[in-house]
Amino acid sequence: MDAVPVDSVIEASAECSDRARAEELLSASLAAARGPRRSSAEEARWRLTMTVVAASPGIKAADARILDDRGRLVAERTVSDRTSKSCVALARAVGAWAQIVLDDELVREHDEEAFREREAARRPAPEPRPIATTTTLDAPIDAGQEGAGEPRTAPARSFEVGTMLFLRNGAAATGGAFGVSPFVTVGIADKWVLRPSLMYGASTSRVPPDASNRENFSTVGGRLDVCRRMPGNYIESRGIEFDACVGGDATHVWSDRESVQRGSLGPSAVLRGELGYDFGLEIRSMVGVNLSRAPFMSEQELPPFVAAAELGASVRFR
Repeated sequence: MDAVPVDSVIEASAECSDRARAEELLSASLAAARGPRRSSAEEARWRLTMTVVAASPGIKAADARILDDRGRLVAERTVSDRTSKSCVALARAVGAWAQIVLDDELVREHDEEAFREREAARRPAPEPRPIATTTTLDAPIDAGQEGAGEPRTAPARSFEVGTMLFLRNGAAATGGAFGVSPFVTVGIADKWVLRPSLMYGASTSRVPPDASNRENFSTVGGRLDVCRRMPGNYIESRGIEFDACVGGDATHVWSDRESVQRGSLGPSAVLRGELGYDFGLEIRSMVGVNLSRAPFMSEQELPPFVAAAELGASVRFR
C-alpha cells in the first residue's frame, strides 16, 4: 500500500500570537504521519487545516479538518482551550487527534486492499480478447489552465430523517404529554443545520386529577430549531455528534370540553451516536419559556417553564 505525507497549515493568524511556534509543533507531530494514496497524481498530498477563532472571552477554539490527496473531507473536529492565550496547546491537541485519524485510515485501507487481493486470487483470470480503441481529436488540454490540478473539497452536505418519542410538560397545570415526533435535519451551511419537526401526543394522566369529570387531552404541533453541529472524532460509520440548538414550538391542545394554544421558546441539545450504515440513535432535551400560561381544564395557571426529553433514531442520507 502506497502512503503519502501530510501537509499542515494554521489559518486566522490574528488569533495566534505564537503562530510560528504552533505551526512548527504541528508540523513536527505530523512529520512521520502518512495517509493512504487515493489520487493518481504523484504530487498530491493529504492536508490538515487548523482554523483558530475566539470562541468567547478567554477561550480559543480550533476547527480542524483533514482532507485526503483527492481533496475530499475525511474527518473534522473542534477543540477549545481556556488555560492559556497561546495556540500551542490547540496545535498539540489537533496533532494528537490527526495521528489517530491517519492511523485508522491506513489500517482501513490496508484491510480493504488485502480483501481485494483475496477476491482477485479466487477469481480465474479472464481470457484475453481484443480491445477496440477509438482516438478522438478534440480541443487540447491546457495544463496551465487556471484551477487545473487543484484539489477540490466535496461539500459535506447531508440530511437526516428520523422519529423521536417525547415526554413533556407545559400543556396543562398538572401531568404531561407523551407522543411521537418525526423530524428532518438539513445542512444549511458549514456546521449549521436546520431541524424542523412535528409532534402528536396525549396526556399521561386525566386532568384535573381532583375533579369528578376529569378527562384526557391531546396535543399536536411543530417545532423549528437552528443548530450548531460539533462532531467528535468522526470517522466513517462510527462516532458521536453533538448539536446545540435554539428554537421554538407551537401546539394546539384540546379535550372534549375546551381547547387552547401553547407556545415556547428556548434552547435544546441533541446527542447522536452512529451505529453504522448511516443509522444512529439520538437523545434530545429541551427547556423553554412558556409563552401561554392560560388555565386549561382547571383554574391553575401553567408554570413559567416547559421541559421535554426525547429518544429516537434517524437515518442519514449523503
